[in-house]
Amino acid sequence: MLSDNTKIGTGLLFLGCIFLALGMMFLFDSALLALGDVLFMTGLVFTIGPSRTFRFFARRDRLRGCVAFFGGVTLEITR
Repeated sequence: MLSDNTKIGTGLLFLGCIFLALGMMFLFDSALLALGDVLFMTGLVFTIGPSRTFRFFARRDRLRGCVAFFGGVTLEITR
């Protein structure tokens, strides 16, 4: 049985992917991409939990990819 947080997180992940895909289809529309980034990250936290999300992004072997990911999210949101 899935918990309510996991169900909500899965829905948010799905919506985040939809908004990211729409943002790319509409020639990289910054509003849709930013909304997709926020929904995807929120859905990830709800699905696997805050501590596991932090551990996933805090691993040393993934540091370069995490910096690139969060740098891209930051550029997209501030743009």
